[in-house]
Amino acid sequence: MVLQDSPTAEDSKMDLELLDLAVTESGAFIVLVSYAGKEDSDNLRRLYALVQLELVGKFFTVHHVKPVPYQNTSAPTAPVVPRLQVLLSGAIVSVEFGDTVAFCSEESEYQDRLQLKSVADRTLGVGVHQGNNTLLILTASTMMQVQLSLDKIRRFNPQTGRTNLIKSIMMQAILYGAFPENPLQFSFPPQVDEESLMRGAEQLSQAVLRSDSEVVRRNHDLTAQLSSRKDRLNWLIGFINENLVLGKMSQRSRQRLAVDAEKLFAAYQLWLQYNDLLETSPKFSVLNDCVHAFMAELGEANHEDVMRAFFRTKVSDIGRLIRKVMEVINLSSKQTERPIASLLPEGNRVVITALQSAFEYRNLNYQVYGIEFPMISSWTSRPGTIDVVLSLFTATTKVLENTAADARPKAQRQEPGSQLPQLANLLFKLTWRAFSSKAADEPNVGQDKDELEQRFASLRPEVLETLRRNGFQEHAFKLAEVYSDFASLVALCHRDTVYPPENNPNYERIQTYIGRYKENFTDELYQWYIQHGELRIMFSQEADQSSFIDRFFAKKPNPGISWLHDVSKERFGDAASALLEEAKRANHLKAKHLMLSIGKLAQLAQLHETAEAGNETQLDAFHDGLDFVSVHDALLTEFRTALESVRGRHSLESQVDIIIKAKAPELLEAKGFANCFKDLLKHLLQGKALPIEDAVDLLTLKDNSESIADFATALHLLASASDIPEARRISAFRTVWRRVYLHDDWTAIGKTANVSDAEIKDRLRSTALYHTLCSALARGERLTNGYEASPDVALIVPTPAEISSRWSGISSDQVEAIVEDYNFECDRLGELELEDIFHRVRELAVQDTTW
Repeated sequence: MVLQDSPTAEDSKMDLELLDLAVTESGAFIVLVSYAGKEDSDNLRRLYALVQLELVGKFFTVHHVKPVPYQNTSAPTAPVVPRLQVLLSGAIVSVEFGDTVAFCSEESEYQDRLQLKSVADRTLGVGVHQGNNTLLILTASTMMQVQLSLDKIRRFNPQTGRTNLIKSIMMQAILYGAFPENPLQFSFPPQVDEESLMRGAEQLSQAVLRSDSEVVRRNHDLTAQLSSRKDRLNWLIGFINENLVLGKMSQRSRQRLAVDAEKLFAAYQLWLQYNDLLETSPKFSVLNDCVHAFMAELGEANHEDVMRAFFRTKVSDIGRLIRKVMEVINLSSKQTERPIASLLPEGNRVVITALQSAFEYRNLNYQVYGIEFPMISSWTSRPGTIDVVLSLFTATTKVLENTAADARPKAQRQEPGSQLPQLANLLFKLTWRAFSSKAADEPNVGQDKDELEQRFASLRPEVLETLRRNGFQEHAFKLAEVYSDFASLVALCHRDTVYPPENNPNYERIQTYIGRYKENFTDELYQWYIQHGELRIMFSQEADQSSFIDRFFAKKPNPGISWLHDVSKERFGDAASALLEEAKRANHLKAKHLMLSIGKLAQLAQLHETAEAGNETQLDAFHDGLDFVSVHDALLTEFRTALESVRGRHSLESQVDIIIKAKAPELLEAKGFANCFKDLLKHLLQGKALPIEDAVDLLTLKDNSESIADFATALHLLASASDIPEARRISAFRTVWRRVYLHDDWTAIGKTANVSDAEIKDRLRSTALYHTLCSALARGERLTNGYEASPDVALIVPTPAEISSRWSGISSDQVEAIVEDYNFECDRLGELELEDIFHRVRELAVQDTTW
């Protein structure tokens, strides 16, 4: 051939074989060729195509190439030479293979084929009946008449036609594939179009659900009719799998087919249940009323048999149907005055049967459909479905709990009470699958999933406790285990006696869970102990569970508790660090004092244990903390002396007023400072631990005539503070110095007439400024970086922003009042002009502390 004689042809790339040749009435040449396809397995596929050639001058040109819907492999078969035939005036070209006759249109993209089922059967010839243009196909076993509509073939639209052809193949397969007398084998053509495959399969599946007359024969026996429809869908997915084309279908398309099948299975089970009910001649049926109400909403209540009409044509709406159950129960109870308790058994059965059947089918067949969990969008887990199951669960619980106590055991064994565990199981399953099956491409999916997870988290403990409370404790435990709800397992284990742990009826169960789930369970267990104030249980089992307790505190640090475990394990350094951190956050003075005292002992024990110098910084921190507690105690002692002369019991407000009049009379004229002082004093009298800035204000705003050293104490507290913003810390230093300057009567001190120098020095040494400077110098504290403020620097007052930061939450009026009081202090200090006196007093303090 020309291709073989070509000098550029390569044998490895030019595997092309000419098999047959035909000439149309118009003089066009049609050539049947074959070529090698890709390897799907160990056999090499052989593909076929029709090439139409036209003679132009002395040469042939290719007009078009069309694939033939047939392939074979190198597997051993009887030798067959394909035969090409032009039919119906060139409109159709047939290619006769040994086991198949393929048809291709020369006027459109239509193509189809007939394949023989039996390996012993062979095609013998194709002819045309001249009277009606039908084709006759002779095989070794039969004669077939094939009708082709030329009009439809010429109008063949590839966009819809390919889908219809694929759908037709699948329809014939599920209708006739099982008949032994059927001579044809139904299969997809090679290189089947993916979109056409998916659309055709989904359309056919929906046709089965609608009982389309093309695929479902009419049958008054609805049980048999539903069963045959189930078989149709089983054949459909079986046919897709047999032809190895499931991989061409998207996950969404597979799930649509699976959902159709599980809906039909659920409807079948629901009908069987209703059919059994009909044999008892019931006066009322919840399912019947639901179906009639639903069909009425659709405007299809005019059927002679509405129930059968629904199960024949509306199975795809079964999810919407069961969402009406609770609504129908309430309406029927209201209209007929029947108690809800008499309607719930059937209502529960309807919902349980439909949903549980769907889940059973899904679990058994997900591999057949190639389903990858989670589902993209599950019809069983829509919010409305969850709501109806929750409503039924709530109504059933109410009926059971309204039953007299002596009759409740019997009610638990009878419907609707006995259905409570099934409803709980469904509720868990629906809600869990709902937030695990939200499609990523759905709008607001993140927000919806968060809401569902929050709802599930709040529902679980309520549902489980309801089961336990109503005699279904084992069901509650089982559900919590299945869904790994360890927090609920812990709660269920502690509903009776909890201490001592050996007396807990669930003690053995708790030990089993610890061994099975390890820290997944113990983390929730210890969290429960902490939240419910049962630390004694945790530490009573410390010897056996020490490693779990260690891992728990490593993941969830809680120094206020973990120090106890550290001490028991003789990790004194860790205990000391934990107590120091916890003491800093302590709000109550006694607790703060206790933590600091024990923490200091733990630190000393660590130093003794290691025989090293230890962490002097941490030890100093304990000393500073205990000193700060002593400051609280000293303030309390001083303020309470004002109450000793007052008889009777007084309210907190009254005590505060009495103390201010006695210990801080000047504040009566300073509204902003007075309000702050009152609040701080209340906290102190209530036993609360104050922040350093608050303690500094109490130390410096009160009258210090008899406690002049408190100014130096305030400075020392600020110098040791590490948790105050630097800007506020510097402002606090200036405020203390400003109040130091304002403490004394500098006008009287400055009257020097007839006064010796020695007496002037004595006056200066009696001032708060002198004592404060001496105290600071004696402690060796640096009088720099804001610690010491000259009168000029002390004139700088805090900004409104610093005030708002210090007293967060106060109103703008309160901020303004405090600013006014600061400004008043500033004005008073500015009038004194103490810069020269400050330097003289400082010289005296330096001289006296260095000699």
